[in-house]
Parts: sequence; C-alpha cells; structure tokens
Amino acid sequence: MLFKNAFYLYISRLSAPFSRVGKEEALIVIKLKLCRIALIRFMATLAIISSMFLTSAYAQETEDSQIFISGFNAYQLKDYPTSIARMNEVLQKYPDTSLRDMALFWLSRAYFKNGNEQDAARLMVQFSKEFPDNALRETVEEELSALIARYEKGEKLAAGPSVAPAKPLTTKAAEETAEKVEQEKLATLKADQEQAAAEAMRIAAIKKKQERTAAQKAEAFRSATEREEQEKVAATRKEAERLTALRKEEERKNLEAARLSALKQEEQRKSAEKAALEAEAARQAEAARLAAARQEQEKQAAVEAEKQRQDRAREEEKTRAAKMALREKAITQFKSVIEKYPYTTYAAAAAAKLKELGITVALPAEKPVQSENAQVLRLEVTRFAAFELNLSAKSKTYEVAKKIQIPFEIINRGNGNDSFVLESGFPAEFGASFTAVGAPDKKISQTQSLAPGQAFNGLLDLTIPPGSMDGLKIAHPVKAASLSMTDATQTRVVVLVAAAPMLRAVLKTEKTAPLPGEKLLYKIAVLNVGSTTADDVSLRLNIPHQLQLVGDESKGFRQETKETVVLDGLQIKSGENREIRLTLQLKPDALAGQELLIRAELQNKTLKTSAAFVSNTSLIQPQHNIVLKAATEQRTVIPGQKVQIPLTLTNTGNIRDKFAIVTAGKGIIGSTVFQDLNRDSIRQTNEPYVSEVGPLEPGEEVLIIMEIATPATASDGTGADSSIVFTSEGDRTRSATAAIKLAYSRPVLTMTLSGKDVQLKPGEIASFDLAIINRGSNLARVVELSSSWPEQLELVGAEPANSAVASGKVLWNFIELGAGEKRTIRVSFRVRAGIGVGTNIQVKNILKYEDQLGNRY
Repeated sequence: MLFKNAFYLYISRLSAPFSRVGKEEALIVIKLKLCRIALIRFMATLAIISSMFLTSAYAQETEDSQIFISGFNAYQLKDYPTSIARMNEVLQKYPDTSLRDMALFWLSRAYFKNGNEQDAARLMVQFSKEFPDNALRETVEEELSALIARYEKGEKLAAGPSVAPAKPLTTKAAEETAEKVEQEKLATLKADQEQAAAEAMRIAAIKKKQERTAAQKAEAFRSATEREEQEKVAATRKEAERLTALRKEEERKNLEAARLSALKQEEQRKSAEKAALEAEAARQAEAARLAAARQEQEKQAAVEAEKQRQDRAREEEKTRAAKMALREKAITQFKSVIEKYPYTTYAAAAAAKLKELGITVALPAEKPVQSENAQVLRLEVTRFAAFELNLSAKSKTYEVAKKIQIPFEIINRGNGNDSFVLESGFPAEFGASFTAVGAPDKKISQTQSLAPGQAFNGLLDLTIPPGSMDGLKIAHPVKAASLSMTDATQTRVVVLVAAAPMLRAVLKTEKTAPLPGEKLLYKIAVLNVGSTTADDVSLRLNIPHQLQLVGDESKGFRQETKETVVLDGLQIKSGENREIRLTLQLKPDALAGQELLIRAELQNKTLKTSAAFVSNTSLIQPQHNIVLKAATEQRTVIPGQKVQIPLTLTNTGNIRDKFAIVTAGKGIIGSTVFQDLNRDSIRQTNEPYVSEVGPLEPGEEVLIIMEIATPATASDGTGADSSIVFTSEGDRTRSATAAIKLAYSRPVLTMTLSGKDVQLKPGEIASFDLAIINRGSNLARVVELSSSWPEQLELVGAEPANSAVASGKVLWNFIELGAGEKRTIRVSFRVRAGIGVGTNIQVKNILKYEDQLGNRY
C-alpha cells in the first residue's frame, strides 16, 4: 500500500518543482526513485546474464536433480556441511521443484547430524506442514523426533556454529563511503527529474493513443453488434428450418417404428407358438429322462448305502480297538503311579481313576508309627515353570523382500520337563515363522520337551514387505509361553530397520508453449535416494493423445498401448541420477488451450512396487491456418455469362476462427460470394451473400461459391483473371487465395460475297455465292441470312432450297453453326427487260446469329 500511494504521489508531482513537495512526500518520492533505479539495474543485470547463458538455459532446468543427488551422496558419505550447502541451493534456486519434500527432509537430517538442533527441528516441522501425508516422516530418528517435540513446546535448542560477522569500516572509510553515497543520490535525483519530464510527455502521448484506441474499439464493438444481430437472425431462421426438418423426420421415424413394431409382434407371436410346441416336446423328453435317471439314482443310492454301512462298521471296529489300547495304557500308567508313589495324593487319584475304569486296587496301608508321640510331616514338591527368552535387542538394517533369520534361545529354568509355545506379533505380510537351528526347513509352533537347564536354539524367519520405505523402523513382539503353566510367559521386541531403494523421477520439457507439429524434448531424471540398488526397473510413461513418438529419436522405448511407452531393464544404484531423453511430436490437429502432462510410473519388478510422478505443464498455443480448394482454376465462358466457382474452405488451425473475404478481378464486371448451405454448387434463393465466414471449429469446412459476372462485349479468345482471398481474423498473416482464370469464347461469323460489280444486259442472268464461316471458338445458334433486291431484278434460283422467298426477299435459317464450320449459298438473278442503261442495282445481304446465352449479333 505504501508503494502504491507513493507511486500515485510521484505521478501527481511530476510537473511540480521538487521544492514544493512536502518533506514526508519528498522522502517517499526519493525512496520510490531509488527503488525504481535499483529495479532497472537489476533487470539490466538479469538481461546480461540471460544473454550470456541463453544457450544453456534448458540445461539449468534439470540442474535441481543433479544438485540434489550430489547433496544426497554427500550425506551418505557423512559430509554433512556439503550436503547442507547443496540442499539449501536446491531450495533457494528451485523453490517449486518436485524434489522439495526430499530436499527439506535430508536438509533437516544433515543439520541434525552436524549438531544444529534448532535448524534441524525447524525444517522438519516445515516439512511436516508442507507435506503432512509424506511417508518419510516414519523414518525420522527418535532423537530428532524428540527435538521436534521440544521445538514445538518453545524450548531453545542448540544451534550450529554461527557465521563470523563482517569487519566494521574505519572512520575515514565510513566518511568516504557516506560522501560517495551522497554524490550518487544527487546524481540520481537530477537524472530522475529529467526522466520525470520525459515520463509526463510519454503519459500524455499514451493517453491520446488510449482515447483513439477507445474510439476505434467502440466503432468495432458497434459493427460487431450489428454483425451479431444479423447472425442471430440468420441462425434463428436456420434453426427453424432445422426444427421443421427434424419434425418431419421424427414423424417418418414414428410411422416406420409402428410398422416395424407390428411386424415384430407378429414374429413374436409365431415364435411364441413355436416355442410352446418345442417346450412341450422338451418337457415330455425331460420327464422320461428324469424317470430313468431317478431309477439309476435309487440303484446307486442302495449300492452307496451298503458301502457306507460296511465302512462305518470297519471304523467302529478300529475305534473300539483304539479305545481298548488307550484303556490298557491308562491302567498301566495309573498302576505305575501307585507303585512309585504309594503314600501320596497322586496314588489316591490314580486309584480313583482305576475304579472308574472298573478295576479296584487296594492302596498300601500306612506304616505303623514307632512311638505314640512321633508325628510325620509329609512334603511334596509341586511343578514350577520358569524359562529365559534371549533375543538380540539391537536394531539392524535388513534389505526388504529378502528372507531374514533372527536367532533366539529358550532355557528351561523350571524344576521339570517343559515345552514352550512360540507366538509372533508381526503382521501377516511379514510371513513370520519359527524353526529350530538344526532343522531350518521345518516350521514349528512350540519347542520340544526341555529338561531343567536344557536350552533350545531357534530361528525367527520373516521377510520385510517389499513396499516398506527405506529407513523405516519396524518393532513387533515375539512371545514364548510355558505349555505346563500358561501364566509363565515372556515377551521380547524385535527391532528392524528396512533397507530399500527409493526411486524418484523429475520430468521436464523446455517447450511449455508448443505449437502443433513441433517436437518436444522431455528430460527424465530417475534418482535412487534409497540405500540399496534398484534392479529390473521399468519406466512407464502415459502420453497424452495429442503427442506421438518420433522414430529414431526415442530409441529404447517400446509402444505398449496407443498412449503408453515403456523402457525396461533399468538398474539404478544408490545415489545414482540417470537421465533419459524422450522426443515427442505434437500432432498437427492438437487443439489450442489444452494442457499436456506426462505421467511417469517407476515400477520395481523385483519388489513389485511402483511410484508415480508428473511432468511440468505445457499449454498448446493457438495456431491459425486455412486451406482453400477450388473446383477448377480455369474456366471457358461466354461473354456476358455468370460463372459460379465452388470453393471448399477448411479451418486447419487448432482454434475457433473467422475469415474475412476479399475478391478482386481483371477483365470482369465483378464477383460476389455466397455460402452454399445445401452443398449443391447452385445458387439458391435462401443462400445469403457473405463477406466473412465463420466462426469455424478446428477441422470444420464450409462450401463457398464465388459468382463472377462477365462483360457481354468481351472479344473471343481474350481472357480475364479473378481472385478471392480468405484472411484469418485471429492472425492477419494467415490467408488463403484462389485464382481463377477465365477464357472468353463466342461465335464470330463472317460473310464473303463472290461475283461483285457485274455488268448485265436486260434478260441476262447473274449468279453470286455467299460463304458464311464461324471464325469464333464457340457455337452459333439461330443463324439467319437475308437477301433483298429491287424490282429491277427477278429471282431465278436459290440454293440451298430451304430458303423462304417473299416480296423481294429470301431468307436462309441455320439452327447451329459450329466453330470453324462453313456454309455456302448460291443466288441467281435475271435483269428485267426494259431497264435503262446505267441503272445501278444493289442486292443487300444481312447476317444475324446468337450465342448459347441468347446474345444477338
């Protein structure tokens, strides 16, 4: 707001002397000028730098992945200062990079390893806020997590080594610097006053130009409004005609549908009758089949019942034998207890069990007491269950998707033989199981019976799921419980750290505003920021339908589907940055304004994992273009004829466009243009004259007819030129021209008379020939030759005989006379008697004809 107010104040004070500006306003103006000068200097410096590095600009776009991977490798080598510098460089130069989450994460860890707890906790909190769903949070060290908690509580943490401050300037140097700054300020102030006057003149010129532009825009808006009104009227009329045609078409379709419905109902009735007959026959056949099947099933059921009875008898016999064997074994064991422990409660319990089995056993009598005053204290040692479960408590790093064996030991510390049940708290995807050291291929759920003091050495077999992230800490319990006393249990926590490859991809193209037909080079940086090598990696790219692969420039990629290409067999080592190039071409028919995004998917076929990434966005730029095709480029016409030339206009651009029409000609009367709505190449009364076409959608074509009016006085064999130009409204440099050449063709009849100036005596006969030749290049129609003579002459004969003679005139008619064709006429006259000497007699011959248009000559 301060800058805005200062700017307005600066403009308002341009024409006023600096001395009239108030003190506060003057300070604001000076600050504003200094800011503006600094901005101008910065822009100039930036322009110089841009010109110096113009050729390598695109190389810098992929520098973010290179800087990041160098920082990651420095972290792996425990060079934490270098890693901090590289990660900070990534964040400062490329704040919008797709590697921002990784850079923040590793920068925080590098600060932590370097002893800067304050910045480590701050950056990790920033990472959590910007990327709350990022799975990398689960791999943070416990100590760093504790620092984050303390940082969020507001506690002051240890900071890294501070940067030594710059040495202060001496008094003399300070005075020289102040004087130099003051001189620069005065020079700047003077330059700004000169610039202010020039700025005022420029603003006045801009204002006049804006007023002139506004007037032009208003006129253009008025013209556009009138044109839109005319288009609306034409569109309304066209829509009414379309609706009428649709209504008629709908009525025809309804009649056709009714006829088809009646035919369909008749067919359905016949089909239903046929189906009923077939169903009845099928039902009878099925009934017979079911009866036979039922008899067969009853027979098989009887056989099966007999077989089951025999099997059941055999099973019962086996069960009885087994029960007898168990009974005999139990009796033997109970008798053994009584014999070994005759004076214990176990002996009494064994005798009670034998009695339940139908065998009575007398317990031995108690020993006689030696003395009446003697007492016997009987003690019996009961079972005591205890054991030790020993397991390595240190966390180790293991590769994912590989079998892990963790040794453990169980020692029986009880006073009797005991066995121990083993349980795992690992989720099912770990596939955890227990085996003995001596039999690693046989899974067990409990140990064998262990004597007091005996140890069991076993293995916990499991596999870290392939989808686990590199550095992920895994902690799950394993439990052992005594089989004799279920209350005796021990639990140990198994701590693992996952080691896995972590793949990232950065996709960039230098052309973010391509035109149809241009090639786009995509640079794909594939990084492995995990701790193990990624084997058998596939790079799958989903390409928009507007792009297509370019032959030899995309070697290595195979076309999987129409819009998917794949690069197989990649191996990316830990800390490696692999750069892949792919050249695509934008199709010529790509529409303007569409966004181009390439989605990359990295698939680790060994671990069955995948990760998806997207490229930077490219926006297809508008391209105006037009193609004009004429039905003919040369036409032979009769003078006075109106020629209609069909033209096909196609919008080959990728954006909706209108096209202005301009016609010109030489040797013609003029030309007009109308739109051929019904596409029959004939001018109809409802087809309007047009001075522009459109707007047309990309790829849309329209039929235009140019009507050329020719002069009736044109000579045979002469020519004329006519042209029509269509110009894009969106881009005036884009136009299409059709040039039409006209050749005039008309009949030209000439008449030649033989036998002129003959001297005759009264009563003599004179003959003469009339030769008519069509020296033109076209057909002559309705050819009439008339000859008239005075009364001094008498017609004797005329050839051909189809002439008409009446009242001193003879008339010959010819329907047609082709180009180059010749007709000869002979006429004979006799001079009447009594005609005086020296009398001049004239026979007049007149030739008339028409061309094919009806023009008389």
